[in-house]
Amino acid sequence: MDGSCVDDTFIQSVVGRYSDTLYRVSYQYVQNAPDAEDVVQDVLLGLVDRLFRAGFESEEHMKAWLIRVAINKSKNLAKGNARRKRREALYRSSHGQEGQRSEDLETALEKLAPTAREAVYLHYYEGYTAKEIAELIGKTEKAVLKCLSRARGKLKEYLSEEE
Repeated sequence: MDGSCVDDTFIQSVVGRYSDTLYRVSYQYVQNAPDAEDVVQDVLLGLVDRLFRAGFESEEHMKAWLIRVAINKSKNLAKGNARRKRREALYRSSHGQEGQRSEDLETALEKLAPTAREAVYLHYYEGYTAKEIAELIGKTEKAVLKCLSRARGKLKEYLSEEE
């Protein structure tokens, strides 16, 4: 199956055969219809690109690829949604009744070294693990853990000075 056999009829038949399956697979991860529909659309657009670039060995290979891509995109979207929800909850709690405390925390964060501030932000606001942060900033996981530990100590120190 290569790009030479791709036409509108073929794409429509693939959409007809697999869109429901892709939707159900995606919905299991993202837990809402609009996100599941977005995943299906992204996967099908990726399919067209893949057909023109590399093709597939067989129909079964294409189906397996579609499902695997749908799962991966859904997991990534679900992870991003979870991070966004945590960040929104943190924002609401820090800007609600504790508005002054939030300003104090922001001031204390600004006093941290750039690397420490970045690690704190990625960990507490974006929800990355120490291992993921290490990969992002080019440090070892142990160095990131030590940086986070030192940053927490500094933040406690700065915040106790504020009070």
